[in-house]
Amino acid sequence: MFSPEAYDRIVFAELPDPKESPYLYSLVIKHMLHGPCGTLNPNNPCIRQNGKCRNNYPKEFSPYTKHSRNSYPVYRRRNDGKNVIIREHLFDNRWVVPYNAYLLAKFDCHINVEICSAIEAVKYIYKYIYKGYDKVMYQITAYQTENIIDEIHNFQSARWICAPEAMWRIFSFDLTNIHPSVMTMHLHLENSQPISFIEDQALQDVLRNERNSRTMLTEFLSMNRTNKRAQDLNCLYREFPRYFTWDEGDRIWIDKKRGEVISHINTAHPIEEERYYLRMLLMHVRKPTFFDELKSINGRQASSYKEAATLRGVLQMDNGFDECLSEALVYKMPCSLRQLFDVLLVHCTPTNPRDTWLKFENHLSEDIRQNLALLQQQVQIQVLNLIDQHLQIMGKVITDYSLTDIPYHVLCSDKSMKEIEVEYQIPIFDEDLATVSMLNSAQKSAFDKIMQKINENAPAAFFIDGPGRTGKSFLYKTLLATVRSRG
Repeated sequence: MFSPEAYDRIVFAELPDPKESPYLYSLVIKHMLHGPCGTLNPNNPCIRQNGKCRNNYPKEFSPYTKHSRNSYPVYRRRNDGKNVIIREHLFDNRWVVPYNAYLLAKFDCHINVEICSAIEAVKYIYKYIYKGYDKVMYQITAYQTENIIDEIHNFQSARWICAPEAMWRIFSFDLTNIHPSVMTMHLHLENSQPISFIEDQALQDVLRNERNSRTMLTEFLSMNRTNKRAQDLNCLYREFPRYFTWDEGDRIWIDKKRGEVISHINTAHPIEEERYYLRMLLMHVRKPTFFDELKSINGRQASSYKEAATLRGVLQMDNGFDECLSEALVYKMPCSLRQLFDVLLVHCTPTNPRDTWLKFENHLSEDIRQNLALLQQQVQIQVLNLIDQHLQIMGKVITDYSLTDIPYHVLCSDKSMKEIEVEYQIPIFDEDLATVSMLNSAQKSAFDKIMQKINENAPAAFFIDGPGRTGKSFLYKTLLATVRSRG
């Protein structure tokens, strides 16, 4: 499943032939047609403030499936003349939501099936899974003698569990299963391992207990000194769990009998310096026996892990900076990447920050580029604005690193105009403008007085008062539509 041709055997985005597959055809037009939206129906819930569909329908015709620059492929949607009239609108292949024929025919419901063709899609899936449980807003009503509604007491926010999940939990079935198991490897500097102890335990007893000083890392070094099999295997730290199992009770490594394990060394941030470079050395040095041995290179003893990493060639000029960002691309979202980028700029300044910015610009702006209403330069300015905001928190500004030729006053003006730009993107509908003719006498009087000040560009403040359901909101809506229509 690594080629677009293979995708076509799993996912379809076209209307089936009504003669060859009448049942599938009926299901596709029943469940898998999007919209209508856009110019056909501007009030559809999928329409953004800029008037475009958030799901980018209708799609473009495509004679064949191909990879796109975002997470999903561009599916085959041939302009073969097939169409169907639904809800008084004409639909063709551009409106078909991608589906799997077998699943659609089996379950007779809307099932959107996509091919995850890039790592970004996998990141989205994990973000979606771990976003938290579903919630529902429900209302508790009771007979009331007076017409007073207490929304705080009436409305409750609660967890929503569907019937299958409720049954699954009642029978105590497993909700998740991880295979293979993932082991997180300890990472700490020499004599800086964390220790767990009972709250009122005597400190001397804690210090005398030799077991407390043993960790995965210290026992890994010890095994390389004393265990013949470990010496013959010549392992990196992250490879050790393939052959040995960590006994948490005795805090020792023992020979592995069975099972598959994926290991991951605890992440270290560049701001931690020595711990970060220790992790880098553990990823490259095989069979170390002491912490100091990691600092020894060809008989020369380095004064720090950073110097040792440099002498071993695992830390070239900007290699650590780029490696850190490249590793984070796999599991971090753009917002977190930008914050990491700022921290690296402040504490591990590369020789050429602009080259690094250009190398990772697409990843740092991935979420902003989803707004199709923004041009490329607007996307860049918005991302640089966000980076500058984080840098200012740390006492720096973006001009300290020469990331772009865009003048700083342009970035600042864009920042101050952000709320105005949002207002400009709000669509104005003809029916809202037509409400001027529907105002009653009191509303029309207020409307005329307020618009007079606006037309004269004169400062003024107004307060509109009245009982509930007398048309205040209707007046607000009319005013907003009229003012926004003039820009």
